[in-house]
Amino acid sequence: MTTTVTSATTALLDLEAAAQQECAKQTGPCLTIYTTQDATNWDKYYGPLFYQEYPWAQGKVSYVSLAAATETTRLLSEFQAKNVQADLATGTLAGLIPVYQGGAFINYTSPLTKFMNYSADGIGPAWVVTNNAIVHMIVNPKALAAANLPTPKNWTDLANPMYKGQIAMQSATSLSITTAEFYYLYNSMGNSSGQWTNLMKGIAANNPKITATAGAAEAAVVSGQVAVGIDTFDGYVSTLKANASAPLKLVDIEPLVYTPGVVAITNGAPHQAMAKLAEAWFISVSGQTGVYRTNHVPYTSSIGSGLTAFLPAGYKLTNAYSNTALFKNTGAWSDTFKAIFGA
Repeated sequence: MTTTVTSATTALLDLEAAAQQECAKQTGPCLTIYTTQDATNWDKYYGPLFYQEYPWAQGKVSYVSLAAATETTRLLSEFQAKNVQADLATGTLAGLIPVYQGGAFINYTSPLTKFMNYSADGIGPAWVVTNNAIVHMIVNPKALAAANLPTPKNWTDLANPMYKGQIAMQSATSLSITTAEFYYLYNSMGNSSGQWTNLMKGIAANNPKITATAGAAEAAVVSGQVAVGIDTFDGYVSTLKANASAPLKLVDIEPLVYTPGVVAITNGAPHQAMAKLAEAWFISVSGQTGVYRTNHVPYTSSIGSGLTAFLPAGYKLTNAYSNTALFKNTGAWSDTFKAIFGA
């Protein structure tokens, strides 16, 4: 155990020394992170813990929040223009796969993974998993009652015409959390007779409110604009922590699907040493604690145990992308969703 701790400490000290030297040369930010998480997460949760470890980096981190589709496009376009701005990117795996396929991430495995009980499913050629982004259905009980609607019992209920104009979801075209749920349904229900396609078309016929972010879809449900939505667990928990009486309820449809949330280093990162240090930090105990405080479920499950109170009793989780066929042609899946939903 002592040898392991010493090795991990040495690896981190080496990364820190290189990063501090790099950062000292900069008058402005020495680390820029593109993310799909909330813009305030760095200042509220990650930053205080990161600066506690690395006080010399105080105020030198730029945390840029983008919609999933915008993050993908910007990372690729900046790489192709040889004008890379971000050092690091975080987001759900499906949305970042096209970036990897386009050559805009480096193949790098943080030396810290070997000390953090990471299994093969937590490490990719260019990314490390930081959290499990759970996707689920939500309802506004008050809005349901006002529209005289029952709570959906399964995902196929969303194609029932009674829910027309009552659904909100993030665009699946952008390979978002909605994509994760719909892709899981594709693999679990099959499409040999067009059953999945018919379900998607049925949902589309109900004119769902398509949003750029999962947060905007949740907001539409909470405000009563619609009664049903597709949400991320972190958003759901954050809303209830802020207001326990918010008209918001998780619909217990088993299993709950999750998509890996990952961190990756850009190809051409202006501050590669800082990027490597930050990636290592995200998977450290300190970084995973930061993940937990944002209400995302950390990859290090023991750190995230406090979030289980918000999950249904006896919940079961399944990886939406255990079948990785989607990653072989993400563009085709985007085109499929755009053809069906129009956005």
